Amino acid sequence: MSRFVCIHGHFYQPLREDPWLEEVGFQETALPYHDWNERIATECYLPNAYARRLDGRGFIINIINNYEWINFNFGPTLLCWLEKHKPEILNKIIQADKKSCLRFNGHGNAIAQAYNHIIMPLADTQDKITQIKWGIETFKYFFKRPPQGMWLPETAVDNETLVLMAKEGIKFTILSPRQALKIRPISSESTIWCEVNEHTLDITQPYRCYPNKNVAIDIFFYHGPLSHGIAFGNLLHSGEVFAKQIENAFFKDGIIALATDGETFGHHWKFGEMALAYVIEYFIHHPEIKLTNFSYFLSKFPPKYEVVIKENTSWSCAHGIRRWKEDCGCSTGLHPGWHQRWRKPLRDAFNWLREKVYNFFRERANNFFYNPWAAR
Repeated sequence: MSRFVCIHGHFYQPLREDPWLEEVGFQETALPYHDWNERIATECYLPNAYARRLDGRGFIINIINNYEWINFNFGPTLLCWLEKHKPEILNKIIQADKKSCLRFNGHGNAIAQAYNHIIMPLADTQDKITQIKWGIETFKYFFKRPPQGMWLPETAVDNETLVLMAKEGIKFTILSPRQALKIRPISSESTIWCEVNEHTLDITQPYRCYPNKNVAIDIFFYHGPLSHGIAFGNLLHSGEVFAKQIENAFFKDGIIALATDGETFGHHWKFGEMALAYVIEYFIHHPEIKLTNFSYFLSKFPPKYEVVIKENTSWSCAHGIRRWKEDCGCSTGLHPGWHQRWRKPLRDAFNWLREKVYNFFRERANNFFYNPWAAR
């Protein structure tokens, strides 16, 4: 095994279309653009397809399609918007995946995402299946191949979700190192587990998870401090510093994986796509560390350790998944008097409405389908 780096970008925008007009309305907060989709496409999705590399005098010396060199997922609702409104950007994304398939023996950079950005552990079984199936089918429509991996919104996870993903052919997902509970060698006959945390987990290798005894799915855990530095620190202020930080993170052979919202590169951090392009070019020519994607790395270096996950956890809530169902205490501190007590009645209302819709669906759909749920 040698040394590899994989940078994952999670690109996503929610549905903003008016349900009656099926178009995104004017959004004043996105000025000078018509709406936030337009603004983020201009600040992030387009620049990452044509990321500039400059010399010391500010002259362009290279233009890089970042999507060709990073692992990524695009939310299905965003892909559908790009198809309609920004087909040239969508084409660059699709072509980048095709080129990565050629470079990595059929293993492309793109992975799927659950269809909507729902917190999967809070969904019931049927909704989870729908999210997974629709995410896979949307991926196949755009990328003309089945996905090997799937991104979970907010990396929110439970064992049932992993089982359902694996049953649909998904081979791996990506989680935070805080979401690993314990590990042991796969080949070991010992029943002794080693408890881990975000500081003691070896994130330079993938792990095999058995969410039930008959199903397996592999998991990559991203590098916490570096990923946090991209999103909330100053790593994108300098491509050179960014590259050196990755280089210095290696303490042995294996993979250093980073994961962040894709919009970080250009929208959250202006010119972040240029820092990313610097890092890409730096490792393209690096004598010891190579760029890779998760699918290719997994094909060459299958897991040697088994992992048990911490269920009902996520990458963005210190209280697991409570921020999406109750007043968990998460706060930026910007508005000291604010609270989230409204979240529990809202979640209860969502669950009540789901049951009402299910009953209506079952009553009416049985008149048309032998198996209504199979009609998905």
